[in-house]
Amino acid sequence: MSTVPTSWLISILAVFIAAAVVSRPLLPVAARVLFGLALSLVAVVTVFVGLRSEYGIEALSRIQPHIAILIAPALWLGFQSLASTTGFPSRQRLLLVAIGLVVGQLALFLPMAWSADLVVIGTNAICAILLARMLLQPSEAFVQVAPGKFRMTRIALLFALLFIGLIVAADLIFVAVLSAGNTGVIQLLTGVSGVIVTVVLLSALFGVPLVLRGQTRRASRDPAAEAPLEEDHDLLRRIDQLMADQQIFTDPDLTLARLGRRLHCPARSVSKAVNRIHGENISRYINGFRVRHAAMLLTTSDLPVTDIMLEAGFQSKSSFNTEFRRLTGQTPSDYKRHGSGDKHVRNRDFKRSET
Repeated sequence: MSTVPTSWLISILAVFIAAAVVSRPLLPVAARVLFGLALSLVAVVTVFVGLRSEYGIEALSRIQPHIAILIAPALWLGFQSLASTTGFPSRQRLLLVAIGLVVGQLALFLPMAWSADLVVIGTNAICAILLARMLLQPSEAFVQVAPGKFRMTRIALLFALLFIGLIVAADLIFVAVLSAGNTGVIQLLTGVSGVIVTVVLLSALFGVPLVLRGQTRRASRDPAAEAPLEEDHDLLRRIDQLMADQQIFTDPDLTLARLGRRLHCPARSVSKAVNRIHGENISRYINGFRVRHAAMLLTTSDLPVTDIMLEAGFQSKSSFNTEFRRLTGQTPSDYKRHGSGDKHVRNRDFKRSET
C-alpha cells in the first residue's frame, strides 16, 4: 500500500479536526489556538512523511524534527488552559515550555547520529508524563469545562496521551531498526498496519491502567474526608443564593471557572467547599438544582418532558433520566404522570434542594 494516500488522508483529517476545534466558541481562546496549532503541525509532519517515503525528498528530514518537537508541548499547554481559571496556561508553564523548546531546537543541530530522533523522543516522553499526571487529576480540575463535558475531556486527554505514546514507540522502533540497517522493516513501520497494532497495544497496556489508577487516586484524595470550614458554609450559602436568584444552573455550558468568577472566588475553592459539605462533585451539585427545577416544571406546567429537560439545563435524555431517577427514585415521565405525591424521595440532596 502506498504511504502517500495514507499520509495525505491523515493530514486532511487533522486539518478538519483543527478547524472544528478552533471554531468551538465554548473553549477558551488559548485552548482553541493551541489544539489547532498541534493538529495543524500533525498535518504538516504527515505530509512530510509521505513526501519523503514516496518521493525520496530527504531535504525535508532536516525540517521535520523542528516541527515535530512542537506538537506534544502544544497539546499539553492546550489542556493546561482548560485547567486554568484564566483560560490561559500560567506564565511559569509557558516559560518552562519555551526554555525546553529552545534547548530542544538547538540540540537538533548536534552532529550526532540519530540526535534528532532522540530529541523528539525525549520531548514527547516528557509531555506524555505530564499528560498522564493530568489524567490522574479529578475532573473538577478542568475548571474551563462544563460538568457535562468532563467525560469527553478525559477521553480527549487519553487520546492525546495515546497519540504521543504512539509517536514515542514508533520513533524508538525506527531508531532501533535504522541502527540495524533493516530498511524493509522501516518501510513497514510507515504503513497503516504498524500504526494500528501500536495503537491497540498502547491502549490495552498503557491507557487502561492509567484510568484505573486515576480513579483510585481520586478516591483516596476525596476532599469530602476533610472537615468543612466556616468559609465553606459561607461560600455554599452564596452559591445557593446565586442559584435561587439567577438560576444560572439552566445554562448547560456552566463551568466551574465561570461559577467562580460570578462568586469572585477561586474555582477550586467552590469545588472543595461542595465536596467537604455535601460529599459530592460540582457536577452532581449543579444537577441537583436542575432536577429540582425540572421537578417543579413537571408538576406545574404542561410542557413536554424534552422541553423541560432543556429548560432545566440538561443536554441529553440519558443524563436527565439518570440524575432525575437518582434524586427522586422515579423517571421524569412517571413524576409528571403521578406527581411527587407522598412517595419517599430517596436522595437527601433532593430534599436539601427543595428547602
